[in-house]
Amino acid sequence: MSNGRFEQKTTTARRQEQVRHLVRSVGVEMGNGVRVPFFVEPVPGRFRQNPVLKSMEIGDDQLCTLNVAAETRAKIPEGGLPIEALRYLIAMALKGGDDL
Repeated sequence: MSNGRFEQKTTTARRQEQVRHLVRSVGVEMGNGVRVPFFVEPVPGRFRQNPVLKSMEIGDDQLCTLNVAAETRAKIPEGGLPIEALRYLIAMALKGGDDL
């Protein structure tokens, strides 16, 4: 394998892990102020909506950014991700979250 091809695979793997970090960071603030993750990750890279939230209607005002540990962190603004980004991550992970 050429060195360029190895670097490309490494970059792709790093970006995938950064996307996974962003998806793990999507949270919902419950009525009592407790923040819960929007997704559960039964196996690395496979996301499912948190069963606690499945029967709830979640408004944009409840979406929040969680501070989660990650080996490869994505850049998240100090004030958290914008609502549009949180909604996009939710749609992306629900649509094709099996192998993010």
